[in-house]
Amino acid sequence: MLGFLQYTVEAGVVFAVLVLIYRHVYYGISYNKWERGYLLASTVLSYLLPLLKVGHEIRPAPRAEDRVIELLDKTDDWQMVVVSRLHDSESIVSKITHSTLFDTCITVLFAVYVAGAAVKLVTFVRGLMKTSSLKGRGAVKVQSIEGVDVYKTDLETVAFSFFRNIFIGKKSAGLNPDELDIIIRHEMQHVKGLHSVDTVVFGLYSVLQWFNPMSRIAARYSRVVCENIADTGAVGDGGLTEYSRLVLRLGLTNIAKVSAPRPKRRSALVDRIAQLLSGDGEKIRRVRFFAALPVLVLVVAAYVFMFGMLFPRDPRMDVPVKGGYEVTVGFFSDHKICGADGIVRVVSHRLLNLELQPDARIVATENSTADSVGLKGVWLHVDSYEVNVGGIKPTIVPGELSIGQEIGKPLDDVPVSIEVKDTQGRAVDPATVFRF
Repeated sequence: MLGFLQYTVEAGVVFAVLVLIYRHVYYGISYNKWERGYLLASTVLSYLLPLLKVGHEIRPAPRAEDRVIELLDKTDDWQMVVVSRLHDSESIVSKITHSTLFDTCITVLFAVYVAGAAVKLVTFVRGLMKTSSLKGRGAVKVQSIEGVDVYKTDLETVAFSFFRNIFIGKKSAGLNPDELDIIIRHEMQHVKGLHSVDTVVFGLYSVLQWFNPMSRIAARYSRVVCENIADTGAVGDGGLTEYSRLVLRLGLTNIAKVSAPRPKRRSALVDRIAQLLSGDGEKIRRVRFFAALPVLVLVVAAYVFMFGMLFPRDPRMDVPVKGGYEVTVGFFSDHKICGADGIVRVVSHRLLNLELQPDARIVATENSTADSVGLKGVWLHVDSYEVNVGGIKPTIVPGELSIGQEIGKPLDDVPVSIEVKDTQGRAVDPATVFRF
């Protein structure tokens, strides 16, 4: 759940940056068909770029443990050494992320996200169904143009289109036949350009990013761009002045969709009139678009290649413990220690001992395999390592394990131990494999 939420938020941030680039670099550049493609592509790129960025890994060196100040237990070969005091190796951040409260918060956040997406999806689908069902709810078909049906409705709007249907509202009652013909011609450009696809794409994107205000801003920009495209196509040869006057008099953006709110900003209307009256040719507008392209390429390249360097990833795996714990003794090899008898001995400790907090659980933190299960421990095959989790009462049988699955319960008065071996059977410092 945490990984999914991180990915979703990162996609939202990428989308916000792409929209800001559009607003400050491409907005008003008057090459509307390419602007439309940019906005549509941004919805896909926002979820694709986080998967394409070059990662950078850094494996921190294990933290130094407390010195062994006294030998409390020993065997014939001096392989077991215990310290006389606890060493807490977890940082404050680690303690928070390994706590039950953190798990609960993530679960609540995930539930809130799913609930918000579900509500948004239901609202969006209801809007589409309501628009699609207009033909059967009092709408009267008045004509058919090039396979596109035109209906009269009692909606409080001038006109709007939805795929291959055009709906004329009550606000068109005062228009003369020529003006009504212009409005229909404008909506025909929306139909031919498949602009309803944009409405569906941004509607679905707003379901995934319902918490992201940039999704609504981008949808508004998309509607303005589609209006500019329809305006250009509807003017045709001549009639520019009359058309611009009609647009200005109506004071609309011709996008009064039932499934989306109408933007009411005067600036969008002014921009439409300005683009209608612009004398720039197709070639000039294309040059403007390409001239601004290096800005986009630079930002995307910086994100893909440098983001991982700024925020390196720790490739080590989570400790197979969910909850608080303390390290009682860490891994060390061939240390010289002077005992109470004054004799210097070379001793080693090939594993880590942990003291668990009361609410801690022993779980699989990676997809792994339980190779064998004993009375006081489990041997796991994790990645390319063999991991023995000892000092527990196993609650599993040999077989595949999934992330979060409980593998055992701690034994009373026995520290949990973690021992790691490589493919050659050599002891490996667990702190180089797990994040402690």
